[in-house]
Amino acid sequence: MFTSDQRALLEGKLDKANVKSRRGANGKPVAYLEAWRVIDMANEVFGFGNWDAETVEMKQEHEPVQIPPTEEHPKGGIVVTYSARVRLTVYSQDGSRKVVRGRSGGHRGFGPTVGQAVEDCIKAAETDATKRAFVTFGNIFGLALYDREQRNVGVGTPERRQVSVPPRSQMAAIDEGFEPSEPARQTTSQRAIAAAPRPAPAGPNRKEHSRLPY
Repeated sequence: MFTSDQRALLEGKLDKANVKSRRGANGKPVAYLEAWRVIDMANEVFGFGNWDAETVEMKQEHEPVQIPPTEEHPKGGIVVTYSARVRLTVYSQDGSRKVVRGRSGGHRGFGPTVGQAVEDCIKAAETDATKRAFVTFGNIFGLALYDREQRNVGVGTPERRQVSVPPRSQMAAIDEGFEPSEPARQTTSQRAIAAAPRPAPAGPNRKEHSRLPY
């Protein structure tokens, strides 16, 4: 499935310089990899056209909720939570074989309006699921961070190698078997925003049901 150059990269240690830190929910530091770094590594190891991430599910876990001003958010805002499931497919260099991994992720988003909170939350949930899928390919994609002792986090990375790609004539078409004129579909963000609840119009003898800013 993988070439010797790819295996050497996948079996290597995670470069400590790529690891970032943020404050966790309990106030303790949490080590993580930035999303752009994971994608950059995927392009290096597998090749720009040899992997694909598809969001197969996006779910709103609760309705948008308006929270009052707090010390952290003096103006208050909107909180919403989404979960996502991503299917990751990695192809061999000749296109004849593939590995498929599926993982879920989630995010609790905050924003000044429902639209911004939903948009940011969808992107973060999708990113979380994608990173979790890539983790299954080894230390360089963040697996090493799940070890409390981080024994596979090192200093420096193996020399960057140019992954050899067979001539185009020898590669199987990845999109073979798909209809050339597939109808356009709404994006995940468009579907989620369309499904988000809107304020009910106030009747002559009743109060307005929602004051959430959209």
